Amino acid sequence: MSRIYDNWERLVAAVLRKQQLWELFHEQSRSPSICSEASSSSSSSFRDVDFAIPRSSSTYRQELEEAVAKSQKLLPKLVVISDFRSAFDVEEVFLASAELLGRGTFGSVYTAVMDNGVRFVVKRLNSVNISELEFKRHMDIVGNVRHENVTQLRAYYSSSDEKLMLYDYHSNGSMYALLHGQTGENLSHVDWETRLRVAIGAARGIAEMHSQNGGKLVHGNIKSSNIFFNAQSYGCVSDLGLTNIIETTFMPTARCYAPEVKSTENVSQESDVYSFGILLLELLTRKSPIHVPSGPDAVNLVKLVNSIQSKVRTSRVFDADLLKLPTIREQMVKVLQIVISCIAKSTKKRPKISEVVNMLENLGRMNTRNSVSFTGKFVFVDDGSSKFEFEDLLHASADVLGKGTFGTSYKLELDTLVVVKRLKGVNVTFEDFQQHMEVIGRMRHDNVAELKAYYFSKDEVLLVYDYLNQESVSALLHGKIDTKKTMLYWETRLQIAIGAARGIAHIHRQDNRKLKHGNIKSSNIFLNEQRYGIISDAGVANVSRPIRRSAMPTPGYLALELEDTKKVSQASDVFSFGVVLLELLTGKPSQHTAKDGEVISLVEWVKSVLANHWLVFDIELLRYQNDHEAIERVLQIAMDCVNFVPENRPKINEVVKMLEEISGIDTWGPPYIESRLENLLEDLLPTLTL
Repeated sequence: MSRIYDNWERLVAAVLRKQQLWELFHEQSRSPSICSEASSSSSSSFRDVDFAIPRSSSTYRQELEEAVAKSQKLLPKLVVISDFRSAFDVEEVFLASAELLGRGTFGSVYTAVMDNGVRFVVKRLNSVNISELEFKRHMDIVGNVRHENVTQLRAYYSSSDEKLMLYDYHSNGSMYALLHGQTGENLSHVDWETRLRVAIGAARGIAEMHSQNGGKLVHGNIKSSNIFFNAQSYGCVSDLGLTNIIETTFMPTARCYAPEVKSTENVSQESDVYSFGILLLELLTRKSPIHVPSGPDAVNLVKLVNSIQSKVRTSRVFDADLLKLPTIREQMVKVLQIVISCIAKSTKKRPKISEVVNMLENLGRMNTRNSVSFTGKFVFVDDGSSKFEFEDLLHASADVLGKGTFGTSYKLELDTLVVVKRLKGVNVTFEDFQQHMEVIGRMRHDNVAELKAYYFSKDEVLLVYDYLNQESVSALLHGKIDTKKTMLYWETRLQIAIGAARGIAHIHRQDNRKLKHGNIKSSNIFLNEQRYGIISDAGVANVSRPIRRSAMPTPGYLALELEDTKKVSQASDVFSFGVVLLELLTGKPSQHTAKDGEVISLVEWVKSVLANHWLVFDIELLRYQNDHEAIERVLQIAMDCVNFVPENRPKINEVVKMLEEISGIDTWGPPYIESRLENLLEDLLPTLTL
């Protein structure tokens, strides 16, 4: 436990030292811009502050160590108020960089970023007008709120001129980011079940807060930028209790506060309920009551509700994306009724938050029953040419092929061999699942395994594919139990890479170029008759509950910026493909366990031996003397793909082009022409008019 305290102490000290050292090397440090009401999620970050120290000084290392030693002696102790179990080693924590996310109502929010990509949130409070003893007493109250729907305070730092609060970093972003994204971004679909889970979780968290401190604790600043997601994707409330220690006047442009609230002196549990009602309206309308720089304009959502009573068309109020699903309109109306009670002008007419929780949970149970009320539906997506029925699947003998991240795969022998993938943790309604399967089913490409059929019921979700006679790339490279690995020629490895890259590029062009694979790994890549790679399991991550990195059987493929599979992106697909390229080059799996028990990812290992890069390659490849240049070029592509910064990774279509050039493919041959024509047509179609 002493080491845990020490780690937190060093983390907060790092943030303070960075600022001190910045001032040491600069006569006048930059002041962060004021970003009022800024979301603390990564999707609305403000990159105004960089605490990195210039490396131009010849005495940099000596001055750094002296300044660190001096500042360490002056820093008060950090108080850890929860049993935090550190998931990483912070031996180099003093080199962590700090990044300003934005300024909110009660202070500035930073992330402290480790070299391995792990982040923490540091909240630097504005002027606190209470005694040191009172501040510590209040931190103890806040720290004792332990609930899965409340972002737990991990530690705090207090000195005469500095007050800091430390939290875990929410990698999935805020409710604000989920609903409103960033300027210029196409907003992604947010299904009704997700919105309901956000509402239920946030209500549970607020109810837990209101039960603390003899039933007197108040949040006072409930808004979408303070709602995040827990491991089960329910809403999770952060920034608890700051209204009790910081006096401020709320901005009139922020329309998330009750009308009786003008400053922190007026907040109450009843005003929390009002703000939660506005939160529900934001989920129903996808309109923001708060203006964030570079974000959408603020809307008076209470006036919007009144317009419903004035017979204005519903489509002008509710999110048009939700109105496409008539099965949930009744539930939307019920939520609107809850809203109307929460935003009553009279505080006495507003319900208790515990009553709101009960109403929303009843609605959630109704939503679950509606989404799985049918016995099951079996749907063919390959133009109805298949000869088998669902009952044939039930009676066929099955061999287990393997258990993966999102389910178990079986081989079944019917009139032909098929693969049935039994999914686990599907968390979407049938309507959303069907819509996603239609996108997947429309994909027709030589390098993508085609979906033949799917089955959806309350108990089972199955996907059916043709059986690919070739082993997976993982089995070929690393062997299976009781079998040896297969010798793969350099030409075959390059063809596997080209085929897989073509398949991923085709996937990324679907659904208006928004589709992600989400689970690219060598066990999901097979070979076609020409020995080119074929990608399977496309899009399964999009319909399954998030899997945390620690629970994944093969976390070595997950991009470093992701803590789970919820926020997979096309850039994270490129990272995963880069790991596959490294497997093809090294012959090693995505991760291995050292003798001391430490788990080392393939990416980390390659970086550690890259200086003598011929140590990287599989010994089988060293005999291809005429291909050394090509092998090195593929290594460079792989390292570009696993770049720590997602924006610096190449697009997958660029990777395809580079690999094809390395292979010396006939640029006038049919596969190349087909690929280029497909790209050209996809680029031109949006500009054509009939």
